[in-house]
Amino acid sequence: MANIKPTRMELLLTGKKLKLAEKGFKLLKQKRDVLVMEFFNVLKEIKELRKGVSGNLIAAQNSLYNAQAVEGELNIERLALGLGSGAEIDIYTKSIMGVQIPCIRDIKFKHDWHGYLGESIEIDKAIKDYREVFPELIRLMEKQLMLKHLAEEIKKTKRRVNSLEYLTIPRLNETKKVIRFKLEELERENFSRLKKIKATT
Repeated sequence: MANIKPTRMELLLTGKKLKLAEKGFKLLKQKRDVLVMEFFNVLKEIKELRKGVSGNLIAAQNSLYNAQAVEGELNIERLALGLGSGAEIDIYTKSIMGVQIPCIRDIKFKHDWHGYLGESIEIDKAIKDYREVFPELIRLMEKQLMLKHLAEEIKKTKRRVNSLEYLTIPRLNETKKVIRFKLEELERENFSRLKKIKATT
């Protein structure tokens, strides 16, 4: 405050800075509100996805336990190594209020599972169950990643909103008041000086 120049130009510049800060504050508040709304929408989707995934995952695990009981763990591991690849995930990014969010366009397997000759029905069922639950797990991961990005951006935006609301805008308002007060003081001094000069002439 001590370095403030009490000039009309400084008052004009401070007024412009204040208008810019208020505009930025309004826009950031809107951004924060949209992001918060999106955050809760994604959270709702996650809750719904988890309900479906947990049931299907339990069913797939039970199928695997049955397959292990019939075929043995070594045979299951041997088969699993052969099934390690073959999924294609098409990823893109979308922008939510300037925040780049990774999204999944499509999930597909390169090959359909038709079973191997000599393998048990239990193995077939376990593989099919896991192949069915896999896209759901990926979708869940996508939504959780989306939620993380949104939460980070909300935090950053909230900090900027608070900084403008409680630091920048009050400081600029105070600066404007001080400049106005000093200018009025100078005007009064000049007026009284002119009166004295007139009185002596």
